Amino acid sequence: MKKLLAYIYFGYVAIVFMACLIIMLILYVPLLLIRNDRTRMRIIYFLNKFFLKWIWSNLVGITVKVEGREKIQDDKTYAFVCNHSNMLDIPFTASCIDHYYKPLVKKELMKTPILGPLLQMTSLSVDRKSPESRHATYNKMVNVMKKGLSLLIFPEGTRNRTPEPTKEFYDGAFKAAIEAQANIAPFVLINLRHLQPVDSNLIYPGRVTMRFLEPISCAGMTEADTKALSARVRAMIDAELRKDDVLFKNK
Repeated sequence: MKKLLAYIYFGYVAIVFMACLIIMLILYVPLLLIRNDRTRMRIIYFLNKFFLKWIWSNLVGITVKVEGREKIQDDKTYAFVCNHSNMLDIPFTASCIDHYYKPLVKKELMKTPILGPLLQMTSLSVDRKSPESRHATYNKMVNVMKKGLSLLIFPEGTRNRTPEPTKEFYDGAFKAAIEAQANIAPFVLINLRHLQPVDSNLIYPGRVTMRFLEPISCAGMTEADTKALSARVRAMIDAELRKDDVLFKNK
């Protein structure tokens, strides 16, 4: 009976999510007429927040508490980086980062129904299997940050399905931020894997915490600092998960 209820709840969560995405897509289209990219992204962020954080989240009983938002300054450029757990990453990162930014997503997501067109309007994409695509995307990341546009990048690359709080970080986000002389803004999504376990597609109601950690300026850093910066940020995120995530406490 419990498993049946879990499937019914999962279906409800998915239906409400897709309904919100359809409405958002309809509202996104006229925004293409706005030539100022910053203005367009600000409106898109408001729509994301309204439909995903205020409506979807409350209707399905998966709520989020945001901590440390005051550490992010509106006039600075960041590479936002966090742990990558499951599909719940999407609604919370899309609706709770109150900053002018674009996410970096894998090319495959661009082909998904409804979500794909939304991402095409808001994101940078990368084909992880193509060295040429990775190189071209890296150059775009650097140029975007040099122009003052922040990015959201999951440095683990794919969802973490290991028993550890985080898996090894790729260097791209940190190398690009250093080359652009931007800032790294680490944040942590706490308890996501408790709401959707790694061995299941089912989702359960509960509360997520999005915690912004202390940003790190890359001013004066060189490419030689990339590995150390990556390790430092991973340690920061790992420590928060071990401290407060129900799955990793005291491990």
